[in-house]
Amino acid sequence: MRRAVAALAAGFGLAACATSAAPPPAHGSSAYADYLIGRIANMNDDHAVAADRYFAALSRAPRDESVLNGALVATLASGDISRARRAARMAPLEDAPGYAHLIRAADALVAGRYAASNTETMRVEGPAAEELLARMIQVWAQTGRGDVDQIMVDLAPLSQIRPYGALFAYQQAMALDYAGRDAEALAAYETANNGGLWLPAGIERHADLLVRTGARDRAIALLSEDGNRANPALVAALARLEGGGAAASAPLTPARGAAVGLYGMSAIFLQEHDSTSGLAALTLSMMLDPAFDGARIAFAQQQAALGHVALARNTLAGVAEASPYHGTARIMDAWVLLDAGDEEGALVLARANAEGGDPRAVRTLADMYRNMERYDEAEPLYGQLIESQPRDWRLYFARGAARERIGRWSEGEADLQQALRLSPDQPDVLNYLGYTWIDRGERMSEGLAMIERAVELRPNSGAILDSLGWAHYRMGEYGQALDLLERAVALEPADATLNDHLGDVYWRLGRRIEARFQWERALTFDPGDAQAIRAKIANGLPHQPTTRSATR
Repeated sequence: MRRAVAALAAGFGLAACATSAAPPPAHGSSAYADYLIGRIANMNDDHAVAADRYFAALSRAPRDESVLNGALVATLASGDISRARRAARMAPLEDAPGYAHLIRAADALVAGRYAASNTETMRVEGPAAEELLARMIQVWAQTGRGDVDQIMVDLAPLSQIRPYGALFAYQQAMALDYAGRDAEALAAYETANNGGLWLPAGIERHADLLVRTGARDRAIALLSEDGNRANPALVAALARLEGGGAAASAPLTPARGAAVGLYGMSAIFLQEHDSTSGLAALTLSMMLDPAFDGARIAFAQQQAALGHVALARNTLAGVAEASPYHGTARIMDAWVLLDAGDEEGALVLARANAEGGDPRAVRTLADMYRNMERYDEAEPLYGQLIESQPRDWRLYFARGAARERIGRWSEGEADLQQALRLSPDQPDVLNYLGYTWIDRGERMSEGLAMIERAVELRPNSGAILDSLGWAHYRMGEYGQALDLLERAVALEPADATLNDHLGDVYWRLGRRIEARFQWERALTFDPGDAQAIRAKIANGLPHQPTTRSATR
């Protein structure tokens, strides 16, 4: 391989968005105006708009490198595969923008033209993100050519970089798997599995090789692990195994191996807050393996996080009904609508999803009702789920919270205590139960101990620090409460409850101006009881020190 291992390792912290060093089109031209609009849209993660403007500029300046590079970045980040390929065809054969070479390398790999794919990856020079993606595709171009030994030499040092070294270990394992070197592949899969990166597609390949080497029971045990049962593709793989079939849904090919590698790289980019490179990697992954719905779900999730509702929903609609991710896509579609403010549309879709009895869909509907503070509708749904999943502490926690909100405290208290019996060190449950006891003036010392334990478990949670501060406030220990509540507000400055509580403490300490400032600030964050806060602004707090929270 052309690039030095040290340079690639250094690139992990440099996965910035691709930008062209070439000069823009001439000032004064309409192409320049479109280029500027496209560039600004790309910088603001509005890639679909950017693609439109860059292609408008390309119609007037088809050979301009900066416009072409912007078009390639925008089309890949917006999932516009057709126009991405069109832009790549417009680029020169050599010295083209990096993404043009990557698109051509991906298409060549799918077609089995491994030498051509390798040549294209060798031509990629530029931002670290592009070179990292080129390395992933190059691994599989060389694997397709049978050159696995050199890949092992190049990837071995990288597999030690935690936690992302697990991605390179999975690439080693799958390349060896494809080459039929089963013993070496199994050892590499074990290394990857213990490397700190959860990669469902890699786990599926690991299980498939275990079956092919006569270790079906080990494959079933791997897929039965709690974390793996959370992934629909791995659940489907387990069902196939238990039915006597293979673990993998399709044979391993170089294109599919590269798709998994690029999917893994996208997770690294997104964790580094480089959404443009992460989305581009996911689009390339889907080009390499159009049936890879794990990448499609991740792409939709990131688009939804950026506020691109239509694009996220269109992507989710592309998940076929036969896919193990179909239910996940429908559930996510409902959440996308809710996050976009369409509560009724989200509920219509969530109710339709829940009609089939899928526990995940029922849970989604219950959670939506709870988020909308429709606790009386959420509570029976949680009860329905508990009947079939009596060991899930999360369901008791959710139902307990719903029951507390609708005034059925004794039942809610029992649920919260059951949640702790099932999982004793859950900071959210410790915090909720301890806070509620203290806010109600019950079991104060026990509640305080619970919240202190929750703080130990999650010391940077503003909400839990607020609970501990409020406990000291209720006990008249205002100095201790002040320190905790100021820390809580520093961690979560836009939380109405935290600002309201800090105002209460300031008032008890005689800092009246600061108290009213905090209450006014709490009003700007949509508190639960704005009228109670306005009364405090007008009249201050009554003389008695123990008042229940107005906003919690």
